[in-house]
Amino acid sequence: MSDTLKSRTGQTVLLTTFFVRDALCALDAAGIQEVIRLGPVTPVRHAPEEVVGIVNLRGKIVTILDLGLRLGFAQAVPGGESRIFIIEDRGEFVGLLVDQVGEVVEVERDLWQAPPANVSWGQARFFQGVCRASGRVITVLEPGPILAESAQ
Repeated sequence: MSDTLKSRTGQTVLLTTFFVRDALCALDAAGIQEVIRLGPVTPVRHAPEEVVGIVNLRGKIVTILDLGLRLGFAQAVPGGESRIFIIEDRGEFVGLLVDQVGEVVEVERDLWQAPPANVSWGQARFFQGVCRASGRVITVLEPGPILAESAQ
């Protein structure tokens, strides 16, 4: 179990769930600035494949990343349920493209588990843990490594 997970036990956290392809994932709701609909995106030439493009959000330029590609899934096929989670990282706003927003659930951190052993290290580094809520298994993502790798 990660040190981050151990240090946060005994707390309740609100998770915003969403789907990336068929996987049910979540982010700590406190780290999400807002959720917006997918609108026109300006492509960025010579950008890494996971960079969908950029948008102007109330005067701020926001880079949009295909979260599924970052996690090792196939490229997104945006649809009517697609949304962008706006999060802040080191003073910059970044958007994570997801396929569909789920619900907000409250989960005790003590109930989180480490990622399963059969998850490759390549994907596991993006996970805070795995938990159950509303009768489903949820993969809780750690945005820091996702954004750090995209910034390289």
